[in-house]
Amino acid sequence: MAAAAAGDWTVVRRRGRRRGDAAGDAASQPDAPPPLPVTPIPWSPSDPSLDPARVSRLVDRARAAISRVVASRLYGRLLLPGSPLRRRLALLAPTRLSLLGVGSFENSPSSRLQLALAALLRRDLLLLPESSAHADLFDPVLSAAECAAAAALGFTVPGVNDGCRRRADEPTLFYMPHCEASLYDALLAANWEPPSQLRHVCVLGNSFRNYAIQAEENRSGPAARAKHVLAAERFAWEERVSEKGGVDDDDDDVFNRAFNETSWHFFEVDDAADLAAAVASTGGRR
Repeated sequence: MAAAAAGDWTVVRRRGRRRGDAAGDAASQPDAPPPLPVTPIPWSPSDPSLDPARVSRLVDRARAAISRVVASRLYGRLLLPGSPLRRRLALLAPTRLSLLGVGSFENSPSSRLQLALAALLRRDLLLLPESSAHADLFDPVLSAAECAAAAALGFTVPGVNDGCRRRADEPTLFYMPHCEASLYDALLAANWEPPSQLRHVCVLGNSFRNYAIQAEENRSGPAARAKHVLAAERFAWEERVSEKGGVDDDDDDVFNRAFNETSWHFFEVDDAADLAAAVASTGGRR
């Protein structure tokens, strides 16, 4: 999804594809994402239309996506009792879920599937109360109708764009599907110190291990500039989400595109860790 203005979030390119599945999503992206806001700035949807019929259709389509994901092999594997992932989630005991960079779930089937996964994680793995105060989502491209549909599904939408510089005031699962490296870096920077703070964070998103490989291959590319991501990769426990998880078969392109190259990240950092030195050793501060 091409950025419309400075501060809009862009999605990372994967195998020549992008989140949008409609023909209109074929517009080329800029080589570098626009700058993120350094401090939170007021935000409101650029499309203010709140047609009730449109909102109702969005809610129905999102609920259909939830039914599709819950029936998938991918989600069945996440529910396996006693798995390392389930044990780590139990130790973290997240009390909040934030879905960041989801894109337009009205226009993109992949985004709807990602929203569906967030709703199911909140319900089945995090066991959060139904109060919408415990789950939020944000992307600058959201319309007012999408915000209303999100509210109907139990998510709040903040009225500010913080550029993912969001400090976790409580144990939080941040689901950031296919975001740019700079967004993960901004989130980690906001939670970098003290080490106990970073242990409150779980990130479900692009593989930090892959970013480290990309940084080695291109020392001037976006991954190489994500200093906190590169430093965190050294002490992150990472588990990849399987790309195979279609409902009827493993060749469901839209389903696999929504969840491909996605990993869980938990941070195993002790209280004596010198996190500033860890960032500096990646090539200096940004």
